Amino acid sequence: MSLNRIIVIAKNEVGVIADISRALADADINIETINAEGLDDHGAITLTTDAQDAALRVLMDAGFKAISDDSLVLRLPDEPGALAKVAERFKQAGVNIQSLHILDRQAGHTIVALAADDRAQAISLVDEVTLV
Repeated sequence: MSLNRIIVIAKNEVGVIADISRALADADINIETINAEGLDDHGAITLTTDAQDAALRVLMDAGFKAISDDSLVLRLPDEPGALAKVAERFKQAGVNIQSLHILDRQAGHTIVALAADDRAQAISLVDEVTLV
């Protein structure tokens, strides 16, 4: 049984928790823990389930922007070159970006999730202001 967290980035609106919990219930996946935080017009819902891989797939199939806990979530300026600067830092440090997802664009910023082969070093390569 995996207890790694799943992070869902969703609009901060009525019914999001109901929709997430219904999608998982319909797939016979049990929510073990859940926490929701509003971030302006969006929110971050963090949860654990009794079937992380299946839950992640179910949530993504239901249209949610969901990532696993091992991803770093970054808030970058929504402008040309912002991602290139981060990617260049990783390249210079020899850290391989294993996956990268643009989750959302809002209010002049882009929310990006990335996983790297060396999480500790990856964290050291981004500014505290950049980490969500």
